Amino acid sequence: MLVFLQSVYFEGLYKPIYNLVVFTYNLTPGPSFGLTVIGLAILIRFLFLYFTLLGYKHDEQLAEVNPLIEKIEGDKSLSSREKIAKVSAITNPFGINLFLVSVPLFAQIIFLGVLYQIIQGGIYQPGLGDLYSFVKFPGPLNTQFFGFNLAHRNLVLPAAAAFFFFLERVWEYNQRRKISESFSQKWDPLIWPASTFIILMILPSAKAIFVMASVAFSFTIDGIVRISKPKATKS
Repeated sequence: MLVFLQSVYFEGLYKPIYNLVVFTYNLTPGPSFGLTVIGLAILIRFLFLYFTLLGYKHDEQLAEVNPLIEKIEGDKSLSSREKIAKVSAITNPFGINLFLVSVPLFAQIIFLGVLYQIIQGGIYQPGLGDLYSFVKFPGPLNTQFFGFNLAHRNLVLPAAAAFFFFLERVWEYNQRRKISESFSQKWDPLIWPASTFIILMILPSAKAIFVMASVAFSFTIDGIVRISKPKATKS
């Protein structure tokens, strides 16, 4: 069973992503592993853009019915079960599915896991049958990027990534306050960036480049959505 699962992981996840990384790396100027990570971060976010936009849509829908939800939550005559039933009756028509909205996050976690294996040495070993016939083995990876070795750990890039993430969480928190403002959400802009910094600090700094590129993509898409949204006319 374990051998079967390892085979599924290798053929279904590791090998395709491994080849995608090498193929993209061969296309970049230099070539550059830093540009490869940035390009793939944007590609992954773009491939799952539908789910990101679906999350924006659900946030707008929840903001519209939030006064009704708050009224139900504040009704002391209702039991907890009755409150859940009434809130569900309001939100169910929206078809909100937390799993679907989380798909982009899952995709990035899977990619980062395989990327970690690649950085740890997989790409330096030719002749193992990992590469498809149309993907050329590039030789040793050029992991130098603006003076940083992306295969090694440092503090600067994780700190920069955490700051980027902090800005994103603050931006998102300000928007989600229209929906709810719980205690945990108030601390969200600090908890997630701090956790990200701690994790990235012990991993190769290529992960920090990936996070920054992903956050930059989020800002760009969010800006486009807001600009394209029709402005409400005053009556």
